Amino acid sequence: MVTMKDVAKAAGVSVATVSYAFSKSSKVSATQRERIYSVAADLGYAGPNIAGSSLRSGRIGAVGVIVPDSPVQALEDPSVTLLMKGIAEIGNSADIALTLFPASRGGSPDSPPNSPILRGLVDGVVIHNVPDGHPLVEAIIARGIPAVVVDSPRSAGLPFVAIDDRNGAYLQMDHILKLGHRRIGIIVDKLGQDSDCRMVTTDDVGAATERNARERLAGYFDAARDHHLPVEELSIVVAGNIDSDSGAEATRILLDAARPTALVATSDVHAVAAWQVLRERGLSVPDDMSVIGFDDAPVAELLGLSTIHQPIVEKGRAAATILLDRLGGGTRTRSLMKTSLVVRASTARLRES
Repeated sequence: MVTMKDVAKAAGVSVATVSYAFSKSSKVSATQRERIYSVAADLGYAGPNIAGSSLRSGRIGAVGVIVPDSPVQALEDPSVTLLMKGIAEIGNSADIALTLFPASRGGSPDSPPNSPILRGLVDGVVIHNVPDGHPLVEAIIARGIPAVVVDSPRSAGLPFVAIDDRNGAYLQMDHILKLGHRRIGIIVDKLGQDSDCRMVTTDDVGAATERNARERLAGYFDAARDHHLPVEELSIVVAGNIDSDSGAEATRILLDAARPTALVATSDVHAVAAWQVLRERGLSVPDDMSVIGFDDAPVAELLGLSTIHQPIVEKGRAAATILLDRLGGGTRTRSLMKTSLVVRASTARLRES
């Protein structure tokens, strides 16, 4: 294991200087600090685990929120904004500051992730929708940094807050099938690190590393089978990111490849983008095509979008509450919340041709 002494030797400085650098002491210049960080990163040393002593003294007063992509991309998703609102409500009452951190795609056993979180700059973290086996999550567990997961990774053995994505997706697809639709297009969030918009098959779905997408597609397939619709007849497009541009591109790919009468999206962002593309092509919702989303973001009610409601703000509150409980020595471990179908004007019974 690489130690602070190894970093000091490689950087040509004393161990005390390395310690000062990681503690942000004014005794080390900014230039020298960056040099030490660079050497530490090359050696795979993420910094001393100062979280324990900081928590005991209460000196930090900060919680990190890890999102799968950049903070800018994350905040384009209304569900992330609502989640942050819930976390902030509890954090504000406890006088806790929040900081967004991206879950870098880098890192491996030979080159561990280099994140400020691992340098003890927060008391604990909320991990939101990060893929299974992510190296940053594994490093957080190894360091013993207090953490709570929202949605995924569920396999990490950490306390978590989540919904039953599979059941929520079942309700979504079941609603469309009960309206008589059989030619159904699906827009799903990315299945893995690949961010290209493209048509995918059921085989691609089986290899998905993104838990939410995998579970929601499984719910769609369950509903299709219960309605005696072969899952191979579903047209599936994966969108690169949860933003309007990705949703619009995915919709165009879907419309060019198939002629669905209904569109099911794993997020309201993509459903709203699809609605706009349909309007551009002279198609009416729901007369020409029914559209249903997932999340029940504020825009869904504004536009009259049928969707699956999940208590996103409440998920944020629960995650922050569990984390603060764990920081105080508590043992709360999980909160599983319910979803519900919200039917609005964007879905209708299939019109007989």
